[in-house]
Amino acid sequence: MMRHAILFQRTSIHAACTIAIVVLFQSSLQFSLHAQISAGEQAVVESRYIVDMPTAGVLARAKFSVDGYLFGDSGAMLEFNASPFTNLMLGLSFGGSGFLGNGGVSIQALPGFHARFRFFDETLTVPAITLGINTQGRGAFSGGRFETQSPGIFIAASKNFSFLGAFALHGGICYSLEQQGTERLPNAYIGFEKTIGSIVTLTAEYNPCIDDAPMRLRGGLLNAGIRIGTGRGFTVEVQARDIFRHLRGATLPYRLVRVEFVGTF
Repeated sequence: MMRHAILFQRTSIHAACTIAIVVLFQSSLQFSLHAQISAGEQAVVESRYIVDMPTAGVLARAKFSVDGYLFGDSGAMLEFNASPFTNLMLGLSFGGSGFLGNGGVSIQALPGFHARFRFFDETLTVPAITLGINTQGRGAFSGGRFETQSPGIFIAASKNFSFLGAFALHGGICYSLEQQGTERLPNAYIGFEKTIGSIVTLTAEYNPCIDDAPMRLRGGLLNAGIRIGTGRGFTVEVQARDIFRHLRGATLPYRLVRVEFVGTF
């Protein structure tokens, strides 16, 4: 009976997550006439992540975003963000893996929480600076942790330049709340974005994982992505994570797809 109860509970969670994804994306379509893309030289929406790690970007006031992630082991994650006030963004996310097939479903223990406030806007000589918290890790949730732990509390800086289109440098310092054991350290990261034409942006970041002892011993993560604005508020991104193959058991870079919708409420 206990086993059947657990299977029923996992099935119910899976169904609830699927329904939530469908409802949120159907609701998003109602706002498509007011939506905007976040890739290429036509982008009018700031990026909030380089690949995994946060930038200083925030949504404009009265904007919202719905992001769907698809990754290995039949994994999926849904993220919702909104900006009720200028330079303030709040959000929640939830995901898991094993949704397809006949194996067990693994759901993250708690929803991810996002909050960020940009307290210094970019000027001609000074980068934008944002303080925030993000408790959503990346990849499958197993053994009480994500494959890549969340940034946690962070401060991020971003500076845009004009170089054969748009070029942006990003960097930050973060402190994950998921660290294990007694050795708890801050982390730092760096990355860039480069537009290619009107609707395409290339991204890359290096996360040394100083705050994650198992990953630190393997040398950190080099991640890259390509974002394409498809119109009517939708941006599609394909990511190649862990290009150096430092994740345990990795033989090729870890691929995933992100679909973003940005609209107005």
